Amino acid sequence: MAAKGITVDLNKPLVFQVSQLGDDYEEWINKPILSKEGPRFFANPFLEFLTRTAWWVVPLVWLPVATWFVLESVNTGLAPTELTATFLTGFFGWTLMEYTLHRFFFHRKLKGYWGNTFHYLLHGCHHKHPMDSLRLVFPPAGAAILASILWNLLFKPFIPSW
Repeated sequence: MAAKGITVDLNKPLVFQVSQLGDDYEEWINKPILSKEGPRFFANPFLEFLTRTAWWVVPLVWLPVATWFVLESVNTGLAPTELTATFLTGFFGWTLMEYTLHRFFFHRKLKGYWGNTFHYLLHGCHHKHPMDSLRLVFPPAGAAILASILWNLLFKPFIPSW
């Protein structure tokens, strides 16, 4: 697609190309490309690797982490009712946060170079390439960064022992 003299070449890394679409980004992102093989996002192999995650990696990474936290809670003497309440609050809180991010933040119309870049990386690829099986889930590296930011902002200040 060409926009204001900018042509997006699907054979080249996309992230910094779509950044330059400006106001035409919204129209471009909402015309899906239905192919099972997704495009390359970055020329750098490490950055490209961080954007690709098979769906089964998410439970493979997060189930041991959740299990460790539950076991640590049991070891500190948390009562079963408190443990259950804490686990359910975390589970439903994270689910609600994911939905809220998806619905209200990822579907905002962002403009400009960095707005288009971040939107495409976080969510735009989901609309442009819906059949790309390696970009259907949020990569664990990104989720870990988001979780640690939330922990430090929302919870750590209120726990005196940390």
